[in-house]
Amino acid sequence: MEAIEKFKSKRKVVRTASTKLVNQITLLLESYDIKKEKDRKKLSEYLLNVEDKLKELKTLNKEIEELITDKAVFEADIESSFEYEEKLNDLKFQIKSKIDNFKIEQQHVTAPPVNIPANNAETKRPATSISLPKLRIPTFSGDASTFLEFINSFSNAIDSNESLNNVEV
Repeated sequence: MEAIEKFKSKRKVVRTASTKLVNQITLLLESYDIKKEKDRKKLSEYLLNVEDKLKELKTLNKEIEELITDKAVFEADIESSFEYEEKLNDLKFQIKSKIDNFKIEQQHVTAPPVNIPANNAETKRPATSISLPKLRIPTFSGDASTFLEFINSFSNAIDSNESLNNVEV
């Protein structure tokens, strides 16, 4: 048996196993429940299997491609290999997406709300009852000749007023 035939036989076995894996993953994705730990573990396991199959197929494809001399056979082989790899990469993406969605959901569930203290103790905020003076600022009429007067009065009332802190400004 020639070397190319050995590689093709081995690749056939890997492709068959990959097709079975694709079917299993497709079934799981159709009935996937993010809340079931069993489904999440199975997805993680499938992700590892898909990555292994992809790696193995790429290695075998490379070996076969180096041994093929006929251009037409080479192109057909590349196209066929690409279809398998594309299918596995698509499933890999779907699995990672489901896993990432679960992680994001868990972060939202486990993160304590911002407005509730983590130790569940009530925090009392001091009531702010500051009586601010009324500021009298003339309204700008839009006339360019009165702009300098307006901006100076605004600056004196707001920007240069040291009694106002940054929050009040």
